[in-house]
Amino acid sequence: MLFFIGVVFYTLTLRGVYGNPSGKIIKGNLDKATKPFELSPERGRYILTYSLGENGSFSLSRELADAASPDVGYYQGRFYVYFPPGLSIMALPFYVIGKYFNLAQVFSFAMVSLFATLNLLFIFKIARDIFRLPTWTAFLASLIFGFASTSWSYAVTLYQHHITTFLILSSFYFVWRFKRKNSNEWLLSSYIWFAYGISIIIDYPNALLMLPVMVYFLVSSIQTTKGRTELKASLRLIPLITSIVFVILVFLHGYYNYVNFGKWTNVSGSLVGANPILEQKVPQTKQIQATLEKLQPQKTAVGLFKEENMPRGVVILLFAIDKGIFLFTPIFLLALLGIFKKQTALSAEKKVFLAIILINIFLYSSFGDPWGGWAFGPRYLIPTMAILSIFLAIWLNNTKYKITSRIVAFILFIYSSSIALLGALTTNQVPPKIEADYLHMKYNFLLNYDYFQDGRSGSFIFNEYASRYVSLQLYFIIIWGVLLGIVLLLLFTPLLFIKKHES
Repeated sequence: MLFFIGVVFYTLTLRGVYGNPSGKIIKGNLDKATKPFELSPERGRYILTYSLGENGSFSLSRELADAASPDVGYYQGRFYVYFPPGLSIMALPFYVIGKYFNLAQVFSFAMVSLFATLNLLFIFKIARDIFRLPTWTAFLASLIFGFASTSWSYAVTLYQHHITTFLILSSFYFVWRFKRKNSNEWLLSSYIWFAYGISIIIDYPNALLMLPVMVYFLVSSIQTTKGRTELKASLRLIPLITSIVFVILVFLHGYYNYVNFGKWTNVSGSLVGANPILEQKVPQTKQIQATLEKLQPQKTAVGLFKEENMPRGVVILLFAIDKGIFLFTPIFLLALLGIFKKQTALSAEKKVFLAIILINIFLYSSFGDPWGGWAFGPRYLIPTMAILSIFLAIWLNNTKYKITSRIVAFILFIYSSSIALLGALTTNQVPPKIEADYLHMKYNFLLNYDYFQDGRSGSFIFNEYASRYVSLQLYFIIIWGVLLGIVLLLLFTPLLFIKKHES
Protein backbone atom coordinates (compact mmCIF):
# COMPACT_ATOMS: atom_id res chain seq x y z
CA MET A 1 0.00 0.00 0.00
CA LEU A 2 2.76 2.43 0.96
CA PHE A 3 4.68 1.63 -2.21
CA PHE A 4 1.53 2.22 -4.27
CA ILE A 5 0.91 5.60 -2.59
CA GLY A 6 4.49 6.67 -3.25
CA VAL A 7 4.37 5.66 -6.91
CA VAL A 8 1.05 7.46 -7.49
CA PHE A 9 1.91 10.78 -5.81
CA TYR A 10 5.43 10.94 -7.21
CA THR A 11 4.21 10.06 -10.71
CA LEU A 12 1.55 12.78 -10.59
CA THR A 13 4.21 15.37 -9.77
CA LEU A 14 7.18 13.98 -11.74
CA ARG A 15 8.82 16.74 -13.77
CA GLY A 16 9.46 16.27 -17.44
CA VAL A 17 8.63 16.68 -21.09
CA TYR A 18 8.20 14.33 -24.00
CA GLY A 19 11.34 13.60 -25.97
CA ASN A 20 15.00 12.74 -25.64
CA PRO A 21 16.42 16.26 -25.18
CA SER A 22 19.97 16.97 -26.33
CA GLY A 23 22.21 19.84 -25.27
CA LYS A 24 20.95 22.01 -28.12
CA ILE A 25 17.33 21.53 -27.03
CA ILE A 26 18.08 22.06 -23.34
CA LYS A 27 19.96 25.32 -23.79
CA GLY A 28 17.56 28.26 -23.84
CA ASN A 29 14.42 26.08 -23.92
CA LEU A 30 14.22 23.64 -21.03
CA ASP A 31 16.44 25.51 -18.56
CA LYS A 32 13.83 27.99 -17.32
CA ALA A 33 11.66 27.94 -14.19
CA THR A 34 9.09 25.07 -14.15
CA LYS A 35 11.04 23.31 -16.92
CA PRO A 36 12.84 20.02 -16.16
CA PHE A 37 16.34 21.54 -16.39
CA GLU A 38 15.63 24.79 -14.56
CA LEU A 39 18.76 24.51 -12.40
CA SER A 40 22.32 23.37 -13.00
CA PRO A 41 22.38 20.32 -10.64
CA GLU A 42 19.75 18.33 -12.54
CA ARG A 43 20.92 19.77 -15.86
CA GLY A 44 24.54 18.79 -15.35
CA ARG A 45 23.77 15.29 -14.11
CA TYR A 46 21.36 14.57 -16.95
CA ILE A 47 23.82 15.87 -19.52
CA LEU A 48 26.47 13.52 -18.16
CA THR A 49 23.95 10.65 -18.46
CA TYR A 50 23.23 11.80 -22.02
CA SER A 51 26.94 11.90 -22.84
CA LEU A 52 27.42 8.37 -21.47
CA GLY A 53 24.38 7.06 -23.34
CA GLU A 54 25.03 8.75 -26.67
CA ASN A 55 28.81 9.20 -26.79
CA GLY A 56 30.07 6.67 -24.24
CA SER A 57 32.15 9.41 -22.64
CA PHE A 58 32.48 11.11 -19.25
CA SER A 59 33.86 14.19 -20.98
CA LEU A 60 31.41 16.53 -22.68
CA SER A 61 31.28 17.92 -26.16
CA ARG A 62 31.39 21.70 -26.50
CA GLU A 63 27.62 21.76 -27.08
CA LEU A 64 26.89 19.69 -23.98
CA ALA A 65 29.33 21.71 -21.88
CA ASP A 66 27.62 24.90 -22.95
CA ALA A 67 24.24 23.46 -21.92
CA ALA A 68 25.59 22.27 -18.55
CA SER A 69 27.22 25.62 -17.74
CA PRO A 70 28.06 27.03 -15.21
CA ASP A 71 28.94 23.82 -13.33
CA VAL A 72 31.54 22.71 -15.87
CA GLY A 73 35.27 22.20 -15.38
CA TYR A 74 38.12 21.99 -17.86
CA TYR A 75 41.10 19.66 -17.95
CA GLN A 76 43.56 19.18 -20.84
CA GLY A 77 41.19 20.00 -23.65
CA ARG A 78 38.14 18.25 -22.20
CA PHE A 79 35.01 19.48 -20.43
CA TYR A 80 33.52 17.76 -17.36
CA VAL A 81 30.57 18.44 -15.10
CA TYR A 82 31.58 19.27 -11.53
CA PHE A 83 29.31 16.64 -10.01
CA PRO A 84 30.46 13.13 -9.01
CA PRO A 85 29.48 10.56 -11.65
CA GLY A 86 27.50 8.16 -9.45
CA LEU A 87 24.00 9.55 -9.93
CA SER A 88 24.43 9.95 -13.69
CA ILE A 89 25.63 6.35 -13.99
CA MET A 90 22.65 5.11 -11.98
CA ALA A 91 20.27 7.02 -14.26
CA LEU A 92 21.84 5.55 -17.42
CA PRO A 93 19.74 2.33 -17.59
CA PHE A 94 16.57 4.39 -17.12
CA TYR A 95 17.72 6.77 -19.85
CA VAL A 96 18.34 3.90 -22.27
CA ILE A 97 14.92 2.34 -21.61
CA GLY A 98 13.12 5.68 -21.73
CA LYS A 99 14.78 6.60 -25.01
CA TYR A 100 12.85 3.87 -26.82
CA PHE A 101 9.57 5.43 -25.62
CA ASN A 102 10.72 8.97 -26.47
CA LEU A 103 10.82 9.62 -22.71
CA ALA A 104 14.52 9.53 -21.89
CA GLN A 105 14.38 12.55 -19.58
CA VAL A 106 11.19 11.42 -17.79
CA PHE A 107 12.55 7.93 -17.15
CA SER A 108 15.88 9.34 -15.93
CA PHE A 109 14.08 11.55 -13.39
CA ALA A 110 11.79 8.66 -12.41
CA MET A 111 14.84 6.79 -11.12
CA VAL A 112 15.01 9.24 -8.20
CA SER A 113 11.26 8.84 -7.61
CA LEU A 114 11.79 5.10 -7.31
CA PHE A 115 14.40 5.56 -4.60
CA ALA A 116 12.20 8.13 -2.86
CA THR A 117 9.45 5.50 -2.74
CA LEU A 118 11.89 2.96 -1.31
CA ASN A 119 12.75 5.53 1.37
CA LEU A 120 9.11 5.48 2.45
CA LEU A 121 9.36 1.72 2.90
CA PHE A 122 12.58 1.88 4.91
CA ILE A 123 11.21 4.58 7.19
CA PHE A 124 8.22 2.33 7.83
CA LYS A 125 10.44 -0.72 8.48
CA ILE A 126 12.75 1.20 10.82
CA ALA A 127 9.86 2.70 12.77
CA ARG A 128 8.02 -0.62 12.95
CA ASP A 129 10.85 -3.12 13.48
CA ILE A 130 13.52 -1.17 15.32
CA PHE A 131 11.50 1.34 17.34
CA ARG A 132 8.49 -0.97 17.77
CA LEU A 133 5.92 1.63 16.75
CA PRO A 134 2.37 0.66 15.81
CA THR A 135 1.66 0.21 12.12
CA TRP A 136 -0.39 3.41 11.80
CA THR A 137 2.37 5.51 13.37
CA ALA A 138 5.09 3.99 11.21
CA PHE A 139 2.94 4.54 8.12
CA LEU A 140 2.38 8.16 9.13
CA ALA A 141 6.13 8.73 9.56
CA SER A 142 6.66 7.71 5.94
CA LEU A 143 3.93 10.03 4.67
CA ILE A 144 5.28 12.97 6.67
CA PHE A 145 8.71 12.61 5.13
CA GLY A 146 7.45 11.90 1.63
CA PHE A 147 4.66 14.44 1.32
CA ALA A 148 4.85 16.98 4.15
CA SER A 149 8.46 18.01 3.63
CA THR A 150 10.38 19.72 0.85
CA SER A 151 11.90 16.34 0.04
CA TRP A 152 8.90 15.97 -2.31
CA SER A 153 10.35 18.59 -4.68
CA TYR A 154 13.59 16.61 -4.96
CA ALA A 155 11.91 13.24 -5.43
CA VAL A 156 10.61 14.27 -8.85
CA THR A 157 13.81 15.59 -10.42
CA LEU A 158 17.44 14.50 -10.79
CA TYR A 159 19.09 15.32 -7.45
CA GLN A 160 21.27 13.16 -5.22
CA HIS A 161 19.49 13.68 -1.90
CA HIS A 162 17.02 10.80 -2.03
CA ILE A 163 19.75 8.37 -3.11
CA THR A 164 21.86 9.52 -0.16
CA THR A 165 18.88 9.12 2.17
CA PHE A 166 18.20 5.64 0.80
CA LEU A 167 21.79 4.53 1.38
CA ILE A 168 21.73 5.87 4.95
CA LEU A 169 18.37 4.33 5.87
CA SER A 170 18.98 0.97 4.20
CA SER A 171 22.48 0.63 5.68
CA PHE A 172 21.20 1.60 9.13
CA TYR A 173 18.42 -0.99 8.92
CA PHE A 174 20.75 -3.73 7.69
CA VAL A 175 23.33 -2.98 10.41
CA TRP A 176 20.55 -3.50 12.94
CA ARG A 177 19.73 -6.84 11.33
CA PHE A 178 23.42 -7.75 11.23
CA LYS A 179 23.68 -6.88 14.92
CA ARG A 180 20.96 -9.43 15.61
CA LYS A 181 23.07 -12.08 13.85
CA ASN A 182 20.73 -12.61 10.95
CA SER A 183 21.34 -15.68 8.81
CA ASN A 184 22.30 -13.46 5.85
CA GLU A 185 25.29 -11.86 7.60
CA TRP A 186 27.62 -12.08 4.61
CA LEU A 187 25.09 -10.46 2.29
CA LEU A 188 24.16 -7.76 4.80
CA SER A 189 27.78 -6.90 5.53
CA SER A 190 28.65 -6.75 1.83
CA TYR A 191 25.74 -4.42 1.15
CA ILE A 192 26.69 -2.07 4.00
CA TRP A 193 30.21 -1.66 2.61
CA PHE A 194 28.80 -1.34 -0.92
CA ALA A 195 26.40 1.40 0.19
CA TYR A 196 29.20 3.35 1.88
CA GLY A 197 31.42 3.14 -1.21
CA ILE A 198 28.62 4.08 -3.61
CA SER A 199 27.50 6.96 -1.39
CA ILE A 200 30.86 8.68 -1.86
CA ILE A 201 30.62 8.35 -5.63
CA ILE A 202 27.12 9.84 -5.43
CA ASP A 203 28.15 12.85 -3.33
CA TYR A 204 31.51 13.36 -1.62
CA PRO A 205 30.14 14.74 1.72
CA ASN A 206 28.43 11.36 2.18
CA ALA A 207 31.76 10.01 3.43
CA LEU A 208 31.08 11.99 6.63
CA LEU A 209 27.30 11.83 6.58
CA MET A 210 27.29 8.01 6.61
CA LEU A 211 30.08 7.76 9.18
CA PRO A 212 27.73 7.25 12.18
CA VAL A 213 26.21 4.23 10.43
CA MET A 214 29.66 2.77 9.82
CA VAL A 215 30.66 3.35 13.45
CA TYR A 216 27.43 1.60 14.45
CA PHE A 217 28.46 -1.23 12.11
CA LEU A 218 31.89 -1.44 13.73
CA VAL A 219 30.48 -1.50 17.26
CA SER A 220 27.94 -4.13 16.23
CA SER A 221 30.81 -6.24 14.89
CA ILE A 222 32.48 -6.48 18.27
CA GLN A 223 31.67 -9.64 20.21
CA THR A 224 32.08 -9.71 23.96
CA THR A 225 32.42 -12.82 26.09
CA LYS A 226 32.43 -12.80 29.85
CA GLY A 227 35.00 -14.97 31.59
CA ARG A 228 35.40 -15.67 35.26
CA THR A 229 37.57 -12.65 35.93
CA GLU A 230 37.57 -10.58 32.75
CA LEU A 231 35.54 -9.41 29.78
CA LYS A 232 36.95 -10.37 26.38
CA ALA A 233 36.19 -8.53 23.14
CA SER A 234 36.80 -9.74 19.60
CA LEU A 235 35.99 -8.43 16.13
CA ARG A 236 33.84 -10.59 13.90
CA LEU A 237 35.65 -11.51 10.69
CA ILE A 238 32.72 -11.04 8.32
CA PRO A 239 32.87 -7.19 8.24
CA LEU A 240 36.64 -7.32 7.82
CA ILE A 241 36.49 -9.73 4.88
CA THR A 242 33.56 -8.02 3.13
CA SER A 243 35.30 -4.64 3.36
CA ILE A 244 36.94 -5.70 0.09
CA VAL A 245 33.72 -4.46 -1.57
CA PHE A 246 34.45 -0.94 -0.30
CA VAL A 247 38.12 -1.20 -1.31
CA ILE A 248 37.13 -2.19 -4.86
CA LEU A 249 34.76 0.76 -5.17
CA VAL A 250 37.38 3.19 -3.86
CA PHE A 251 39.87 1.77 -6.36
CA LEU A 252 37.42 2.16 -9.25
CA HIS A 253 36.65 5.73 -8.22
CA GLY A 254 40.35 6.54 -7.96
CA TYR A 255 40.98 4.98 -11.35
CA TYR A 256 38.18 7.11 -12.83
CA ASN A 257 39.86 10.21 -11.39
CA TYR A 258 43.25 9.13 -12.71
CA VAL A 259 42.02 8.47 -16.26
CA ASN A 260 40.01 11.67 -16.52
CA PHE A 261 41.79 14.17 -14.26
CA GLY A 262 45.40 12.96 -14.15
CA LYS A 263 45.58 11.92 -10.47
CA TRP A 264 43.87 9.33 -8.27
CA THR A 265 42.98 12.02 -5.76
CA ASN A 266 41.73 14.67 -8.20
CA VAL A 267 37.96 15.05 -8.34
CA SER A 268 35.82 16.82 -10.91
CA GLY A 269 34.75 19.49 -8.44
CA SER A 270 38.35 20.70 -8.09
CA LEU A 271 38.81 21.43 -11.81
CA VAL A 272 39.19 24.99 -13.00
CA GLY A 273 35.99 26.46 -14.38
CA ALA A 274 35.36 26.24 -18.11
CA ASN A 275 33.10 29.29 -18.32
CA PRO A 276 35.80 31.64 -19.71
CA ILE A 277 36.26 29.23 -22.62
CA LEU A 278 32.53 28.76 -23.19
CA GLU A 279 32.04 32.53 -23.11
CA GLN A 280 35.02 33.04 -25.48
CA LYS A 281 36.96 35.11 -22.93
CA VAL A 282 40.06 32.90 -23.21
CA PRO A 283 41.77 32.36 -26.57
CA GLN A 284 42.00 28.82 -27.89
CA THR A 285 45.75 28.27 -27.48
CA LYS A 286 47.95 25.41 -26.33
CA GLN A 287 48.48 27.23 -23.04
CA ILE A 288 44.76 27.41 -22.31
CA GLN A 289 45.00 25.23 -19.15
CA ALA A 290 47.72 27.44 -17.66
CA THR A 291 45.77 30.58 -18.57
CA LEU A 292 42.66 29.28 -16.80
CA GLU A 293 44.62 28.34 -13.68
CA LYS A 294 46.03 31.86 -13.48
CA LEU A 295 42.57 33.37 -13.82
CA GLN A 296 41.00 31.21 -11.11
CA PRO A 297 42.19 30.19 -7.63
CA GLN A 298 42.90 26.51 -7.06
CA LYS A 299 39.86 24.76 -5.59
CA THR A 300 39.71 21.89 -3.15
CA ALA A 301 36.62 19.98 -2.02
CA VAL A 302 37.53 20.44 1.65
CA GLY A 303 38.08 24.17 1.16
CA LEU A 304 34.37 24.67 0.57
CA PHE A 305 33.64 23.95 4.24
CA LYS A 306 34.75 26.46 6.89
CA GLU A 307 34.00 26.59 10.61
CA GLU A 308 33.41 30.34 10.62
CA ASN A 309 30.39 29.82 8.35
CA MET A 310 28.58 27.63 10.86
CA PRO A 311 26.65 30.17 13.02
CA ARG A 312 25.15 31.80 9.94
CA GLY A 313 24.61 28.46 8.24
CA VAL A 314 22.71 26.92 11.17
CA VAL A 315 20.29 29.86 11.23
CA ILE A 316 19.77 29.64 7.45
CA LEU A 317 19.10 25.89 7.48
CA LEU A 318 16.79 25.87 10.48
CA PHE A 319 15.06 29.22 10.87
CA ALA A 320 15.69 31.57 7.92
CA ILE A 321 12.63 32.97 6.17
CA ASP A 322 13.95 31.89 2.76
CA LYS A 323 15.20 28.35 3.49
CA GLY A 324 14.57 27.35 7.12
CA ILE A 325 13.26 23.83 7.65
CA PHE A 326 10.88 24.95 10.42
CA LEU A 327 9.32 27.58 8.15
CA PHE A 328 8.77 25.22 5.23
CA THR A 329 7.96 22.15 7.34
CA PRO A 330 6.85 23.22 10.84
CA ILE A 331 5.46 19.76 11.56
CA PHE A 332 9.04 18.78 12.37
CA LEU A 333 8.84 20.97 15.47
CA LEU A 334 6.93 18.05 17.00
CA ALA A 335 9.89 15.80 16.25
CA LEU A 336 11.94 17.87 18.71
CA LEU A 337 9.56 16.73 21.44
CA GLY A 338 10.39 13.16 20.54
CA ILE A 339 14.12 13.88 20.63
CA PHE A 340 14.22 15.85 23.87
CA LYS A 341 11.72 13.79 25.83
CA LYS A 342 13.25 12.58 29.09
CA GLN A 343 14.55 9.05 28.80
CA THR A 344 16.53 6.89 31.18
CA ALA A 345 18.95 5.95 28.41
CA LEU A 346 19.24 6.43 24.67
CA SER A 347 19.40 3.29 22.58
CA ALA A 348 22.35 2.85 20.22
CA GLU A 349 20.00 3.35 17.28
CA LYS A 350 18.76 6.73 18.55
CA LYS A 351 22.33 7.83 19.17
CA VAL A 352 23.21 6.99 15.57
CA PHE A 353 20.24 8.96 14.28
CA LEU A 354 21.11 11.98 16.41
CA ALA A 355 24.72 11.82 15.20
CA ILE A 356 23.55 11.83 11.56
CA ILE A 357 21.33 14.86 12.20
CA LEU A 358 24.15 16.78 13.89
CA ILE A 359 26.68 15.94 11.18
CA ASN A 360 24.16 16.85 8.46
CA ILE A 361 23.46 20.25 10.03
CA PHE A 362 27.01 21.15 10.95
CA LEU A 363 28.47 19.90 7.67
CA TYR A 364 26.25 22.05 5.48
CA SER A 365 26.11 25.00 7.87
CA SER A 366 29.88 25.26 7.38
CA PHE A 367 29.41 25.11 3.59
CA GLY A 368 29.95 28.34 1.70
CA ASP A 369 26.48 27.99 0.17
CA PRO A 370 24.11 26.63 2.85
CA TRP A 371 21.17 27.79 0.72
CA GLY A 372 21.93 25.09 -1.85
CA GLY A 373 21.96 27.69 -4.61
CA TRP A 374 18.57 28.60 -5.98
CA ALA A 375 16.62 25.88 -4.23
CA PHE A 376 13.20 25.24 -2.75
CA GLY A 377 13.72 24.86 0.99
CA PRO A 378 16.78 23.39 2.73
CA ARG A 379 17.54 20.59 0.28
CA TYR A 380 20.73 19.59 2.12
CA LEU A 381 18.67 18.50 5.14
CA ILE A 382 16.61 15.84 3.36
CA PRO A 383 18.37 12.97 5.23
CA THR A 384 17.59 14.79 8.49
CA MET A 385 13.93 15.14 7.44
CA ALA A 386 13.67 11.35 7.11
CA ILE A 387 15.01 10.84 10.63
CA LEU A 388 12.89 13.62 12.13
CA SER A 389 9.77 11.95 10.74
CA ILE A 390 10.58 8.86 12.81
CA PHE A 391 11.19 10.91 15.97
CA LEU A 392 7.87 12.65 15.34
CA ALA A 393 6.14 9.28 15.14
CA ILE A 394 7.82 8.22 18.39
CA TRP A 395 6.43 11.32 20.12
CA LEU A 396 2.94 10.78 18.71
CA ASN A 397 2.93 7.20 19.94
CA ASN A 398 4.21 7.97 23.44
CA THR A 399 2.49 11.23 24.34
CA LYS A 400 -0.34 10.99 26.84
CA TYR A 401 -2.29 13.75 25.07
CA LYS A 402 -3.74 11.45 22.44
CA ILE A 403 -6.42 13.70 20.96
CA THR A 404 -4.64 17.06 21.32
CA SER A 405 -1.41 15.74 19.82
CA ARG A 406 -3.23 14.38 16.78
CA ILE A 407 -5.15 17.61 16.20
CA VAL A 408 -1.94 19.65 16.37
CA ALA A 409 -0.14 17.17 14.11
CA PHE A 410 -2.93 17.28 11.54
CA ILE A 411 -3.03 21.09 11.48
CA LEU A 412 0.73 21.23 10.97
CA PHE A 413 0.49 18.49 8.33
CA ILE A 414 -2.07 20.58 6.41
CA TYR A 415 0.33 23.52 6.29
CA SER A 416 3.51 21.51 5.64
CA SER A 417 2.01 19.30 2.93
CA SER A 418 0.51 22.29 1.11
CA ILE A 419 3.95 23.93 0.92
CA ALA A 420 5.56 20.65 -0.13
CA LEU A 421 3.03 20.03 -2.92
CA LEU A 422 3.24 23.66 -4.06
CA GLY A 423 6.98 23.25 -4.59
CA ALA A 424 6.68 19.83 -6.22
CA LEU A 425 4.13 21.07 -8.76
CA THR A 426 5.84 24.34 -9.69
CA THR A 427 9.59 24.98 -9.40
CA ASN A 428 12.76 24.53 -7.37
CA GLN A 429 14.25 27.67 -8.92
CA VAL A 430 13.79 29.88 -5.86
CA PRO A 431 16.51 32.43 -4.99
CA PRO A 432 17.78 32.96 -1.44
CA LYS A 433 16.62 36.22 0.10
CA ILE A 434 20.00 37.90 -0.30
CA GLU A 435 19.81 37.48 -4.09
CA ALA A 436 16.06 37.97 -4.37
CA ASP A 437 16.30 41.40 -2.73
CA TYR A 438 19.01 42.45 -5.17
CA LEU A 439 16.99 41.17 -8.15
CA HIS A 440 13.70 42.54 -6.80
CA MET A 441 12.15 39.07 -6.80
CA LYS A 442 10.00 37.10 -4.41
CA TYR A 443 11.58 34.26 -2.47
CA ASN A 444 10.59 31.11 -0.51
CA PHE A 445 7.19 29.64 -1.41
CA LEU A 446 5.71 33.05 -2.25
CA LEU A 447 7.44 32.81 -5.62
CA ASN A 448 6.04 29.31 -6.10
CA TYR A 449 2.57 30.63 -5.34
CA ASP A 450 2.87 33.14 -8.18
CA TYR A 451 3.68 30.33 -10.62
CA PHE A 452 0.81 28.33 -9.15
CA GLN A 453 -1.62 31.18 -9.68
CA ASP A 454 -0.44 31.54 -13.28
CA GLY A 455 -1.00 27.82 -13.90
CA ARG A 456 2.68 27.11 -14.58
CA SER A 457 3.73 23.63 -13.54
CA GLY A 458 6.67 21.32 -14.06
CA SER A 459 4.52 18.18 -13.72
CA PHE A 460 4.72 15.91 -16.76
CA ILE A 461 1.31 14.33 -16.10
CA PHE A 462 -0.41 17.67 -15.60
CA ASN A 463 1.12 19.39 -18.61
CA GLU A 464 0.67 16.51 -21.03
CA TYR A 465 -2.68 15.10 -19.91
CA ALA A 466 -4.52 16.61 -16.93
CA SER A 467 -4.30 20.23 -18.08
CA ARG A 468 -6.81 19.42 -20.83
CA TYR A 469 -9.47 18.77 -18.20
CA VAL A 470 -8.61 20.61 -14.99
CA SER A 471 -6.77 23.73 -13.88
CA LEU A 472 -3.54 23.50 -11.93
CA GLN A 473 -5.42 24.71 -8.85
CA LEU A 474 -7.95 21.87 -9.09
CA TYR A 475 -5.17 19.37 -9.79
CA PHE A 476 -3.50 20.57 -6.58
CA ILE A 477 -6.72 20.23 -4.57
CA ILE A 478 -7.36 16.68 -5.82
CA ILE A 479 -3.88 15.45 -4.87
CA TRP A 480 -3.84 17.36 -1.59
CA GLY A 481 -7.37 16.26 -0.65
CA VAL A 482 -6.60 12.56 -1.13
CA LEU A 483 -3.39 12.92 0.88
CA LEU A 484 -5.14 14.71 3.75
CA GLY A 485 -7.87 12.08 3.77
CA ILE A 486 -5.32 9.28 4.18
CA VAL A 487 -3.53 11.10 7.01
CA LEU A 488 -6.82 11.95 8.74
CA LEU A 489 -7.74 8.28 8.80
CA LEU A 490 -4.31 7.28 10.09
CA LEU A 491 -4.41 9.81 12.91
CA PHE A 492 -7.91 9.40 14.24
CA THR A 493 -9.14 5.90 13.32
CA PRO A 494 -6.92 4.23 15.99
CA LEU A 495 -8.63 6.36 18.65
CA LEU A 496 -11.96 4.70 17.84
CA PHE A 497 -10.48 1.28 18.50
CA ILE A 498 -8.94 2.50 21.77
CA LYS A 499 -12.28 3.84 22.99
CA LYS A 500 -14.06 0.68 21.87
CA HIS A 501 -11.52 -1.44 23.73
CA GLU A 502 -11.86 0.68 26.89
CA SER A 503 -15.64 0.43 26.83
